[in-house]
Amino acid sequence: MNKIKILAVIFILVISLILRLHKYEQYPQRGATSDEYTYAFLGISLLKDHVPISWSSFPSYKNLRHLTVRELYFPIIWPYFDHPPLSGFLTGGLSLLNGQDSFEKVDLKTIRLVPIFLSMLSSILLFLIAFRLYNYKTAVWALLIYSTTTIFVISGRIALSENLLTPLFLFSLYLLTLFGKKISYTKAIIFGILSGLAFWTKELGIVVFLSLFYLFKKNNLKLKPFVIFVGTSFLIIASYFLYGAYYDWDLFLKIWSFQSSREIGPQTLHMLLSNPIIVNKPYMDGWYFFGFLSIFYSLTDFKKSKLIVVPALLYFLLLIFSLTRHGEMGWYVIPLFPFMAIASARVLVQSIENKNWYIFALLLFIGMAQVKFLYQDVFGLTPGQFRIILVLLFGPLLTASLLNKEELFRILSNAWFYIFIIGNIILTYNYIHPA
Repeated sequence: MNKIKILAVIFILVISLILRLHKYEQYPQRGATSDEYTYAFLGISLLKDHVPISWSSFPSYKNLRHLTVRELYFPIIWPYFDHPPLSGFLTGGLSLLNGQDSFEKVDLKTIRLVPIFLSMLSSILLFLIAFRLYNYKTAVWALLIYSTTTIFVISGRIALSENLLTPLFLFSLYLLTLFGKKISYTKAIIFGILSGLAFWTKELGIVVFLSLFYLFKKNNLKLKPFVIFVGTSFLIIASYFLYGAYYDWDLFLKIWSFQSSREIGPQTLHMLLSNPIIVNKPYMDGWYFFGFLSIFYSLTDFKKSKLIVVPALLYFLLLIFSLTRHGEMGWYVIPLFPFMAIASARVLVQSIENKNWYIFALLLFIGMAQVKFLYQDVFGLTPGQFRIILVLLFGPLLTASLLNKEELFRILSNAWFYIFIIGNIILTYNYIHPA
């Protein structure tokens, strides 16, 4: 990359940081999910008292005390086993560094800096992966989508473990693009460590191990480094169960049993595909739907897209396998967002190069969403105005396609993409999380 291209990437990252920091302590509102406090409490208790303490509503816990912090109630229990503690070390550690050495002092303004930093790391890794797999334009477009899309940006502010799992996931895949099939014993250990740490972040972090396992097998990795990778992963994952046994093995098993009894079913598929949520509120962001569509469309070019679609689909299947079909918990989908951005950018760039009709899916999903948020919600929308907007959206591209004006088709397609990115920036900057 030359200096101009590098400066363009830096400029996009600055925009990304501005959008993530803008009113980050205010939206989503405190209490939109009290789970944000879970990890800070856990980290503080482990670092200070060496006992996992946090809040939980699970009935299996026997040790209980009641805590109210600025009108939010927390049933404090110990030893806490709802979630692995790695994310808590980061948020709790930052709280302690800022003098917030008790649960009552924990402040979202402090702990949300952790996910914002981590989501910026994810942005960089996303760009690097797309650049190595495809080309500069695809990487920049993926970065623009991930850096400006409202549901991606606002979700990147919340202090939950998914925002740590995401960069660990992406870093393992980036290393895979760097090393290729040349995996030494040392590199195999590194991949094993990343897989283990992902599990210590969240049980769904097993997706890192499963993704690497599949990709290594497809790449015909030699037996010894493969065994080292599997062995290292299992040792670190097993250490989490030793952690549970150290504090209270019977309780640890009860919590795992309770979590595995969640009400799941095929309705989860419909919920994930049709109901984008920012923390606890539906937000019909067109990029969410377009992202899923692009991941599935990428299956038609599996050879060039397997490093994107395999991890994305494995995580998607794990969500269906484990996610309750009730409730609004939008953060579970966060690790899919970078894959949505890369897949969207990839198929869009290809669509413009090949002058196919996939670009019209962009107009449909993103265009309709932005018409609603930027126009209808502000000015209202009559049937006549809506028909005029549809003609303006689709008419020029349809005309260029029918007349075989390839250069005009390319210019219009690129223009619409950048117009929608500007729309993203306006929407994200002005986002207000519903109370």
